[in-house]
Amino acid sequence: MNFVSDVQQRSRQRRKGDVLIKVGAPATHVYILQSGWAVLKSRSKSKGNRILQSYLPGDVIGLSEIGSSFATHEVSMQTDGTVSRLPRVAFCKHLARYPRLEALFKAIGSLDLVALRYHNACMTSMSGSQKLKFHLLQLRSRQLVDDVGDGDRFQVPFSQVEIGQAIGMTSIYVNKLLRSLKDTGDIEICRPHFRLLKREIWEAETEFVDAYKDMDTSWFPEADFDEAGAPGAPPDDQAQWSLSARR
Repeated sequence: MNFVSDVQQRSRQRRKGDVLIKVGAPATHVYILQSGWAVLKSRSKSKGNRILQSYLPGDVIGLSEIGSSFATHEVSMQTDGTVSRLPRVAFCKHLARYPRLEALFKAIGSLDLVALRYHNACMTSMSGSQKLKFHLLQLRSRQLVDDVGDGDRFQVPFSQVEIGQAIGMTSIYVNKLLRSLKDTGDIEICRPHFRLLKREIWEAETEFVDAYKDMDTSWFPEADFDEAGAPGAPPDDQAQWSLSARR
């Protein structure tokens, strides 16, 4: 069975709040998010819930944890969506057949790590307002599609409580900051969308670096027949459902 067909046949509708991965459960599968959003969370009795990572359509959930036997964090749906669940063994067999697709996933995984490093560094050195701006800039960069509008209007499917969980603030403080940014003409909010009106100023203030810009594909292997010509094979250079929200 080819990769795309296998993914489609294993797809399942999921509702907001559905738990895909439970802490401590055997880590035997990866999940491909075809539509909707999901989040990776940590739970602590002393510090409460923290949102550590957001997943968008095209993301492979569980790939960065593929070396672990058990799940260390919870992953749940942030919105309604469609998810495919594949055994690790089957997923890796597919990647072995499509080396350019394997390279693509490796590249995306490395850029996710770079983005996480930027995020962690900023969360420990910035003011509350700068943290919020940096977080919104990251969400924007994840959703930016080349040559489609100015990219300053994007989806934020998170409550103020959840935004606080992502940047280490209370919902009260997040509310205060958002009201201030609206009053100063920095943003417009029409849920679930935000529009950044002073993006370039924000980028300069936070020294924002878009980790997903200008992905290096020079080292990707050449496409062979299976990748370029086999029925149902993923398109060359970009997986059909992978980089649509990532570039």
